[in-house]
Amino acid sequence: MAWAVIENGVVVDRVRGDPKIIFVPEYAERFISAPDDVNHGWTFDGTNFAPPPQLSPEEQLAKAAADARGFRDQLLAQTDWTQAADVPQATKDKWASYRQALRDVPQQPGFPDNIQWPAKPE
Repeated sequence: MAWAVIENGVVVDRVRGDPKIIFVPEYAERFISAPDDVNHGWTFDGTNFAPPPQLSPEEQLAKAAADARGFRDQLLAQTDWTQAADVPQATKDKWASYRQALRDVPQQPGFPDNIQWPAKPE
C-alpha cells in the first residue's frame, strides 16, 4: 500500500508498507493513502491530490539554480569546521580553495544545467 506524507497540504514524502507498522498515532493524520502516481510536491486539499503546476522555462531555470545553490550551501556547511579558530593553518589553507570553488559555482558558464563540482581535498 502507498502512503503520502502530508505537511501543510503538500506531499513531502512517499511511504510503502503496512499502515500498522508505519503509523505513529500522533502523526497518523499526516499519512494519507495515495495513488501510485502521487509524488513529492503534489498538493492535498483534504479530499483530492493535485499535481504541482507546470513551470515555465524561466521558472525551471530559477528552480534548478536554487537547488544547485542549496546543494552548494550544504557542501560549504560540511566544511565550516575547517575554518574554525582552533584548526591548524595548514588545514585551513588546504580547504580554502575548495570552499572558494564552491562559492564560485554559480559563476560557471554552464550553471545551473552543467556544473563542474570541485573535488574535496584529500
